[in-house]
Amino acid sequence: MPHAGPTTTWSVFTKPWREPRIGALGELVAEMGFDAVELPVRPGYQVTPDDVTTALPAAVRELARAGVAVTSIASGTDEATFAACADAGVPFIRIMVPTGSAGYAATGPEIRRRLAELSVRAERHGVRVAIQPHYDDYIADSSELFALLQGVDPRFVAAIWDAAHDALARKRPEHGLERLWPWLGMVNLKSAYYARVEDRTSSLGDPVWEPVFTDARTGMAEWGRAIRHLVEHEFAGPICLTAEYTDESDLVAKVTRDLDYARGLHAAAREAVGAVR
Repeated sequence: MPHAGPTTTWSVFTKPWREPRIGALGELVAEMGFDAVELPVRPGYQVTPDDVTTALPAAVRELARAGVAVTSIASGTDEATFAACADAGVPFIRIMVPTGSAGYAATGPEIRRRLAELSVRAERHGVRVAIQPHYDDYIADSSELFALLQGVDPRFVAAIWDAAHDALARKRPEHGLERLWPWLGMVNLKSAYYARVEDRTSSLGDPVWEPVFTDARTGMAEWGRAIRHLVEHEFAGPICLTAEYTDESDLVAKVTRDLDYARGLHAAAREAVGAVR
């Protein structure tokens, strides 16, 4: 018998779909097979920062009619956004942390001061800030995020383990997941590889390599290893497919195939773990 473990919530970041009204978006997400969404709260989307107080709770209610929850939003961290999340029952606000032009060592104290302020706000509203690594001039992978989170209370600040960004840093999934586990609130599944930009060099004459975001079977990320670790350690948070592809043609088909692939890996991991236990 497969190991039961906690129920897994499969979420999708709806950034590519800014046109549908919120009800139609819920129907699209449900048709793709997802249980939940990460909703962008940004100008030009179904919920904007200006109307978040009323529009976010309304969007949560409308999406629920399609059987779709909102597990996180990608947004700012102002007081109104925290309050709207609390009112709507959204547990996470996803952010990324820039290191600044002076680098991490110089901007680290300012980052920690900001996290302390956000922790107070998170405690007040019962909504966690969730930090996602991102390549280049951000906290870029699980190791940098682990260093940043030392001394930070996981009740208020969560970590997001991101499959693509750890793969771009050539880190094994289980190593990053183990480091971040005390803070781990969400998992992002996407994949990427580096490609040389032909006939282009940097201002210093170095070759230029850029990440190409692609489907799970083509990129460098090891979804199978990641999912096996999550199942073994009974991860209970949402797993979000971020719908990030450099080539956005046939986007719904790409996301649906990747979800089917991830679900298959998850079922196989549950069966394997159950056989051992």
